[in-house]
This record gives sequence, C-alpha cells and structure tokens, in this order.
Amino acid sequence: MTTDDRGGCGSRATRRRVLESLGGTGAVALAGCLGSDGATTETSTDDSVTIGLSSPESGRYSPIGDHERRGFELAVTHLNEGGGLVGGEGFANLSGDGVLDRTVETAIADTEGDASTAETNLQQRLGDDELAMFTGGVAGSVVTTHRDLADEHETPYFVGTSTLNQLTGENCSPHVYRELFNSRTLARALVPEVVADIDGAQFFFQVSSDTIEGRDLKQSINGYATASDLDLRPIGSTTVRSGSTDFERPLSEAASNSVDIVFLDLFGLDAVNAIQQAKEILPEDAVIVVPLLTQSVADSLGERVEGVYGTVGWHENLGTPLSGKFGDAYQSEYSGTVSTTALVPPGPAQNAYGQVLLWASAAEAAGTFDADAVRSELEGFEYALGAGAETMRACDHQAMRAVPVVRGSTETDSVGNYFELLNGRRNMEPGCDEPPASACEL
Repeated sequence: MTTDDRGGCGSRATRRRVLESLGGTGAVALAGCLGSDGATTETSTDDSVTIGLSSPESGRYSPIGDHERRGFELAVTHLNEGGGLVGGEGFANLSGDGVLDRTVETAIADTEGDASTAETNLQQRLGDDELAMFTGGVAGSVVTTHRDLADEHETPYFVGTSTLNQLTGENCSPHVYRELFNSRTLARALVPEVVADIDGAQFFFQVSSDTIEGRDLKQSINGYATASDLDLRPIGSTTVRSGSTDFERPLSEAASNSVDIVFLDLFGLDAVNAIQQAKEILPEDAVIVVPLLTQSVADSLGERVEGVYGTVGWHENLGTPLSGKFGDAYQSEYSGTVSTTALVPPGPAQNAYGQVLLWASAAEAAGTFDADAVRSELEGFEYALGAGAETMRACDHQAMRAVPVVRGSTETDSVGNYFELLNGRRNMEPGCDEPPASACEL
C-alpha cells in the first residue's frame, strides 16, 4: 500500500485492547448475527474475526439499509470464499480465505434510523472489543453517533450512505473513513452538470428535510450555486419534517415563483413522495433535482423518475475495468432472489462492499487488526473499486473519486437501470486547505 501521504500523522496511545497480529495470543471475541429481534448467537474461537453492520432495516431509510446489507454480506462471502474483487487488481493481498487466516463473521443490527437505538446496539460490543470494524448508517444523527462511538472505542468505522460534511470536517475522527463523497463535493459535481444540461436556468428553489443531513445538503448546494459563476439565484426555500407525505405547500410555493430548478434535499421515502407530487404540481419545464439519488428511489418510482437529476454512489456504466466485475458479482449473487430490481447493483451496496474490502486489505498489509496500524495502511492508500482510480486522503480520511451524475430515464439498460449516467466527474473534492477538510484535525 502507498502510505507516503499521511501528513505526519502517527499512532496514538490506545486505551482499547490491542488485537494481536497473526501468530499472537489475542483474538476477537466473536459475536454472531444480531437480528432485528435482538437475538444474539455467541461464538468464540481463535479462528474468526467479527465485523459489524449497523444499518436501517426498518423505518424510512430501510430500502437503503437493505442495499447496504446486501453489499456487506457479499463482501464477507468473497473474503471467505473468493470471488468479486478479492484477489484481483488492487486487492491482490486478499486470498479468499478470510482475513489474516481468520474466517470473517458478521454482527448485524437494525438502527431503525434512530441514534439511540444504534448506540444501544453497538456500545457493549465495542466496549468488549467484539468488533474489529463496523460500517453502515444513513440518517445524520445515526452516522454521527457511529463516529462518536468509533472515536470513544478507537474502532475503525466506515461511513454508510451519508454525505454529511462534518464527518470529514470539523468533527472528524482518526478512526472514521468514508468512500462516498461529501456534500460539498456533491454540489460541485452536480450543479454545473445540471445547468449545462438545461441551458438558460436562472432561479432555483430548495425543499429540504429538517434533519442534519437535509440542512447539510441545503447549505452545500446553496453555497456553491450562489458563489459560482453559474448565474444561479435562489428564489426561495423551505424545510419539511422528515417523514412528511404532503409536499403540496412547498411545491406550490416553488411553482408560483416561476422557478427553473427545484432541489429536493430529501432522502428515501421522503424523496419518493416529493418527486411524485412535484411531477403534478410544478410546471412541465421545471427541473427536479434530488442531490443524492439511490436505486431504491428508482425502484419505487419506475418510469416516473424520468428527468430527475442527481448523483448516485456508483453506476455500472462508469466503464472502468472493475465496474463490470462488481456488477457481474452482485447480479450473480442476488438476481432472482428478491425481485427483478436486484439485478441493478445499487450505490449503497457497492459502497458497503468496497469499504469492507478496504478494511480487510489494510489489515492484511498491517498484519494485525489494531486500529492504529490499519489507519497507517489506509492513509494515502491508492485503490480501485469500480469507479476509477481512488485515494483515501490522509488529511480527512475522505476518498478522492469519481462522482456519478445521472438523470432518470424511461429507457432502461439490460438490467433495468432507470438512471442514465451523464458524467463521472472527477477532482471535485475541495482541497485539504478548504472546508470541510481544513477544519479536520486527525
């Protein structure tokens, strides 16, 4: 691994029990699968290591959580049995025989989209050093709780489907890593692409979720749109309660202001409901933008997603050497098992899959599961997960990667993907000396 971009960061003294390297006497206490009913199957051997997924399997973000789980479980299957990206380009040190010759086991918990639930499910396991790493989470309150727990217990946490700026900004942690782009990067990639595609746009309106993640997206998009040379002007904004089903008032306000672009800074089922109503209320020439789209939104809307702009975490048509390889592996594992929509490899699944492999490769290179040693391997690591060349930046633990910008289409590809890839924009990340990274002290 390439680790020459660490920026002078060194190992910290740890109050966490160090997980011994292969050949030592230590082992991870193995926790089995924690289902939504709270049942736990306990096992303890010296031949296994446990990693965790803390993700919404119920609540308004549950479709995204379902995709995170599929990617997570596929990665573990490949680590233990081979396949996918394991053992290939970029991950040649992974053998398909576990990690450090230990079988990878899983502990999975439902956050219910609630921070206190996430904390309850994770606190004891992290305190007892049962998990060598964990990933997942969508809601801003949940991922910030995950970050705090990772920092407290000095355990690697790989962020789920969240673009929240503060995770790689002022409230960053040396034990938190993110493959998905942050909100500022998203805005810099998305807004110019939309403006270029709909020549003549001048006025925009924002409907934002009254949540940490909604406010974060709103600020990033408004900040970039108004400070750039795109000649975009805000004509109004409003916030809505998360879980709302009626968006008539804010959409009618946007329609009455002759707006060109309406940004729906919403997620999950909120985005689905708002898009359906926007199609009925807004003028036909008004453009709808959902900054972070997911396959679960397209699954719910079908052809009604036509014309909706946004970014996705990943798209199979990026055309990189590994994009088809991951897509084939995902389709082979899941096609026909749930529904026809399982043929489409979604961004949250690719994100979870890739981050598990990143952790595993770092542990193999370090020869240990110790968090500080894993950190040393990850900082500056150059890799590929099917979205082109990437680097895990040392200054903020934010991946530098392509941002896929898409538009909804009624004409699907061979696997039923309703998202047409417009561009995989690169080099959109603000520098280490710019917000949010400039506020990060690792």
